[in-house]
Amino acid sequence: MFKTINSKLILAIGSITAIIFSIFFYIIMSTQNKQLIAEVFRGASTFSSTVTRSTRNDMLLNNREGLHRMIETIGDQEDIEVVRIFNKEGKIMFSTKKKETETYVDKNAEACYACHAVEEPLERLTTSERTRIFKANGHRILAMITPIYNAPDCYTAKCHIHSKDQRVLGVLDIGMSLYEVDNDLKKNRTMSIYFTLIAIFFVSVMLALFIIRLVVKPVKQLVNATKRVAMGDLTVKTNVKTNDEIGILSSSFNKMIADLRNAHIEIQSWNIELENKVEERTNKLRMAREQLVQSEKMASLGVLASSVAHEINNPLQGFLTYIKLMQKIISGKEMSQKRLDDFKNYLNVMGSEIERLGDMVKNLLVFSRQSKLEIRISDLNSIIKNSLMLLSNKIRIQNIEVDLHLQEAIPQIYCDFKQIQQTLMALMINAIEAMPEGGKIIITTRLVDRGKVEITITDAGEGIPKENLRYVFDPFFTTKEDAKGTGLGLFVAYGIIKDHKGTIKVESEIGKGTSFFINLPVEETR
Repeated sequence: MFKTINSKLILAIGSITAIIFSIFFYIIMSTQNKQLIAEVFRGASTFSSTVTRSTRNDMLLNNREGLHRMIETIGDQEDIEVVRIFNKEGKIMFSTKKKETETYVDKNAEACYACHAVEEPLERLTTSERTRIFKANGHRILAMITPIYNAPDCYTAKCHIHSKDQRVLGVLDIGMSLYEVDNDLKKNRTMSIYFTLIAIFFVSVMLALFIIRLVVKPVKQLVNATKRVAMGDLTVKTNVKTNDEIGILSSSFNKMIADLRNAHIEIQSWNIELENKVEERTNKLRMAREQLVQSEKMASLGVLASSVAHEINNPLQGFLTYIKLMQKIISGKEMSQKRLDDFKNYLNVMGSEIERLGDMVKNLLVFSRQSKLEIRISDLNSIIKNSLMLLSNKIRIQNIEVDLHLQEAIPQIYCDFKQIQQTLMALMINAIEAMPEGGKIIITTRLVDRGKVEITITDAGEGIPKENLRYVFDPFFTTKEDAKGTGLGLFVAYGIIKDHKGTIKVESEIGKGTSFFINLPVEETR
């Protein structure tokens, strides 16, 4: 409910104002009440003294009838509740309430206790000691006792029998109604309450308006500005133009935003510069990687050179034999139909061998050519067969048996034909070199879950030690002796498979061989 600074300040101001005015109201009302009661006390004391002096002449003359008539006249006044006179023994000699006449008052009562708290009555009492307030007939009554002292003209008169030592002859007790006084106090209290509430309201409103203008609005403006800054707007600016703390805060905020804006511009320029440098470095790394790939191709071509040389040399020797034979036959005098048919057979064999050599050279050129990543749809089984054709002579020379388990209905994949061929050839060459005394290579293709194809190349070689398995895809790592390997083949293969959004992993056991598992997505992932 009171979450905003506006509501909190108004609540705080209203509460503090109410507390302050309540305290002032209590003090003023208490003071006014005390002053009014004090005035009533003084009035009652004056009235009692007046009554005492008015009745003194009738007392000296022992004129009881006149005394009674005067007291009854006084008691008939509207604000007078009771007037009575009792002697020092407590006997009520006269009272406006007829039933109390000739009865005794209780000396232990509040009206008598002040005089009789000690063995002898006190000669002089203060006004507060002679006054008591009690409630009767539904309203408060102020009662005041006034001692009637034994004056010289009293104890020397012939009509009285009083010793000179007797100081107090009796007591005049007057009860005055406080009904009107209480009504006046009630009206004053009500008016004061209304005035206090109105004052609290107006003071609170004025203070609230003052606080809203000088505090709430500037703070709200700062809050809105910080929200816009949090959303990325660094053009915001506050317009608080005061010389107080909020104005200083606003100026500091504007300076901070200006610094942030300048820093943001500088960071953006740095980012652009950094992006350019990163792009430059990336291009250099890409070129270096392409060079590594090409270097690995050249290394693989070196491995193929001897076997390809044999593949090319044998047909060339056959060509030379056929050519010499044909030249010898042509140099003879006779050219029979049979000789012409032999020439046709020779030429057909030579043409077939030339086509085979042309395909081999073409594949070697395609394999060795340096190019960028070119993704197109390709048949995975065809890539495997072309790779085996290039390695056929090396496989035959090292007495390697190849066992193919190629899934016929396997989907075509999106890939770079040459790079996937390079990867497969690198793995096949490793498998061949792992079995120098001959053995078997098992190549399997199959469709696996989630639209991926898997290629498995397994050899029966010596295997890779367990501690070296984690390093096989690291650059320049090799276990081949006599510098037969560059240590880049598997590193390049790992990079090619990653570029195709695929995975490659290896499993090996000493004495049982090694298996490489390649997973490639069927759909295009670029």
